[in-house]
Amino acid sequence: MSKAKAALLFGSLSVMLVSVVGCGSNASNAGDSAGASSGASSGSGKITLTVTSSMTDEARVNIMNETIKIFNQTHPNVTIQYSPNPWSEYAQSLKLAFNSGSGQDIVYVDDTMQQMLQKNNYLMDITEDVKSRGWIDKEVDGAIDFQNARTPGKYYSVPYATAPVVVYYNKDIFSKLNLTAPKTMDEFNAILAKVKEAGYVPMENGGMSNNSKMWSVFHMLYNQAPMDDIKKFYFQQGITPEFEKAFVAALNQVNDWQKSGYYRKEDASIDGAAVPTYYAKGQSAMVLGGNWDIPTYEGTNVPTGAFAFPQQDANSQTHPIVNATDGGWALNAKLSDEKKQAALDFIDTFMNPDVVKLWYEGGSTPTIKADMSGAQASDLKKEVDQAIQGTQMGFFLDNAVPGLFDIINKQLQMMFFQKNTPEQAWEEIKKEYDKLSAAAQGQ
Repeated sequence: MSKAKAALLFGSLSVMLVSVVGCGSNASNAGDSAGASSGASSGSGKITLTVTSSMTDEARVNIMNETIKIFNQTHPNVTIQYSPNPWSEYAQSLKLAFNSGSGQDIVYVDDTMQQMLQKNNYLMDITEDVKSRGWIDKEVDGAIDFQNARTPGKYYSVPYATAPVVVYYNKDIFSKLNLTAPKTMDEFNAILAKVKEAGYVPMENGGMSNNSKMWSVFHMLYNQAPMDDIKKFYFQQGITPEFEKAFVAALNQVNDWQKSGYYRKEDASIDGAAVPTYYAKGQSAMVLGGNWDIPTYEGTNVPTGAFAFPQQDANSQTHPIVNATDGGWALNAKLSDEKKQAALDFIDTFMNPDVVKLWYEGGSTPTIKADMSGAQASDLKKEVDQAIQGTQMGFFLDNAVPGLFDIINKQLQMMFFQKNTPEQAWEEIKKEYDKLSAAAQGQ
């Protein structure tokens, strides 16, 4: 399959994901891992597999523990040592672990991390295993190819969920101000102004990481730039004039929001992980977040709804949003055959309907084909699913090349402190993108 064909999956793998799905764990050192992975198990036939991800929130840790229990029902001789790391530290922790020869046996990787590890031959090619185990048929069409789009025809990781980003909103504030979910950017901007005038905080962000601002920029790019140009950027094939124009326009919009006071005055000092705490005060109207945040926002006791980031034009025939495969399970290239088979069986557990149900009810949007008609979903989970109906999947564009997230975040921070203009910020992003792309391609 050519890279161009792989890129087409961007449009074909859409929100049908929603309609389709309608005790061995303990903390451990990541060091006891695949550096010694070739030395698999003891003579007793017992196997220990080290597993890591960035899923550190209590809700998903609990679901992971339940998943491990189900795995252990058929694999009582395998001990899963699950040691997640916070998202802010995760990529660096993977890099350090694998560079030192102590990489974990099973790792959860997004596109950027997969690029980083696969480039250094740290990940196992599991193409034939994916095919022989029938995983392509068990997943929604295109999901595995989407996750491995940079290596057409070769599979290094297997996804089990997508990660749509939506706008969460305070229903009480919307009700008091007689507001409804916006369909267009004009309506969205009108809501921001009305909320500000009423004395509320229009949007939360968390300026130490700027996820909300960054995702807003990406959504506006999907609104304004041709999809082919976005794919070229993502696959390190260059920047077109149309893409550049749209990116600068999106940065200007975010800058205007900042100048208008639509974010907290102290936003630059707020960590992204603290955003739900500020939202829980009940004075914030909106915040961008992923479906993985559903349990968190439910726990704030603020009546919360969700809508898709609005389009530029209500009559547009397409509505792409930031929503890619959340990541995929990958194997350390040094695993012995015995450990490899146990690790593949662990991945297969995520395709068990009972496990799919666990993750679905916990807020995830599974990529696995399963009948979820009897699943118990929360009201907010249902609203998120409804919000993304009719939308199409879009990349997390900071994954275009390793290191790009930090570059964009830095420039958004510079804009906040008025150290540069949106145009200057773009020039720095563009310059660093070119450098990082050349490095990623070995130039």
